[in-house]
Amino acid sequence: MARKIKVVFILLLLVFLTAAMTGYQVVKEGSIRELYEDVTFMRIATEARQYISQIEYGIKNGRQLDNFFNMQETLKGVQDCSSYMEGAYVVSAGAKLLYQRGIEADSLNLDLPPDGQDLGGELFTVREEGPYFYLTSPIQKAGGGIEGYLIMCIGQNAVNNAVSEYNHQNKIQSLLIAVEIFGAALLMIARVKPEGKNLALRLMLVLSLAVTTAAVVDAAMVCTRFYQIVDDATTQTANKMAQALQSQVDSVVEKGVPAARIYDLNGWLAQNSSEMDIVTSFNLERNNKITANVDQEYIKGFLYRLLVRSALFVFVTLLGGLVACGSLLLLGRRTTGWKFYAREKGIEYGL
Repeated sequence: MARKIKVVFILLLLVFLTAAMTGYQVVKEGSIRELYEDVTFMRIATEARQYISQIEYGIKNGRQLDNFFNMQETLKGVQDCSSYMEGAYVVSAGAKLLYQRGIEADSLNLDLPPDGQDLGGELFTVREEGPYFYLTSPIQKAGGGIEGYLIMCIGQNAVNNAVSEYNHQNKIQSLLIAVEIFGAALLMIARVKPEGKNLALRLMLVLSLAVTTAAVVDAAMVCTRFYQIVDDATTQTANKMAQALQSQVDSVVEKGVPAARIYDLNGWLAQNSSEMDIVTSFNLERNNKITANVDQEYIKGFLYRLLVRSALFVFVTLLGGLVACGSLLLLGRRTTGWKFYAREKGIEYGL
């Protein structure tokens, strides 16, 4: 009978290890998706900002948004900001569609802030619906206020492809950890002798220890690797933001205006950095090259959130094991008539 009990616990070990690794996979995927969504949308919105600036410059010089010359060419530039952009749309503050490029707007839900409301100083807002993300950026009036909005329709693969690659590597890591812990637990279960009382309780302790250890090891490896991924993704995005701003400065310089004579260039860079959580500042070097300083607190924020989620998951796993062991022990004390037999030894063991 003791052998049958061990077989049952081996099966339970396999089930619980699979459940734990699958559960933690959800935690990992949520954290990496959060990162890639943020850096991807920030990069796209920053690159699109140069085209919004062109529209705002035209409005400042007397053009009307509902009769803007060569807007289709501007929207083409917006679409080029991402290979996953399915459409770009300009709407008035009163939610009237003025221009579109890409997927027909009638097939989409271009939701807007009510009554020309601004975005609270944010560079953009994001809304997810169906297979698309919708990025909305304001178009300012010459004297302040909202003239309209640029809405960008982004396919979810802009994020999904990067997340899928990361998740594939995580699944392999979790599988290897689960196999190693499963093997170590099998050895421990094999060494648990049927002599003595509470065989099931001792096997439950082994099971709980194995599952908790697997969760801890996986969490430790993920957090170490996650920091490097966040740092790389953030640095690359910040550099692309700097390149987007650089192209705007270069376009002015090409028109014959030296960078040193561009009005309040440093103030413009400071304003841009204040709109972006990912950088602390943009610097203009001596060779008129713009560089970005990555905000370390931004990087740590993602890491801290993963650490908290990982710690919570490990705690829940450990608590589950303790509750299971305690319940089994309590059941053994209050229940009579439930007994296991080691037939080969002819000895009766009671819970």
